[in-house]
Amino acid sequence: MELPLKYLGMIVGGNPRRERFWIPIIEKIKLHLSSWKGKLLSMVVRMCLVKSMINVLPLFYLSLYKAPVPLCQQIRKIHEGKKIAWVGWDKICRPEGEGGLGIRVIGKFNYALIAKWK
Repeated sequence: MELPLKYLGMIVGGNPRRERFWIPIIEKIKLHLSSWKGKLLSMVVRMCLVKSMINVLPLFYLSLYKAPVPLCQQIRKIHEGKKIAWVGWDKICRPEGEGGLGIRVIGKFNYALIAKWK
């Protein structure tokens, strides 16, 4: 076998500091969000979909590898799209009890997942 190889859906033996290592995750997020971005879904359904894609899909990668800062920004931009942002990202990432939408900040979430291994 050659490195990098795919094991249980994860790339093993690649360099997580390179952008091409993270391309499968970015493509999966884009794939899942683009197929549901229609105007037929209500805002609540769209937020549930975004939260599940941003919070759950990259979970395995983020728990093992430190994500580069440009990757975190790229994931955030997938959600924002090309529309005008009516609310700042910092307000969206607040917990629901504080008036936010409960979307996790990817960089901090990644740091917390890696810290649990220490």
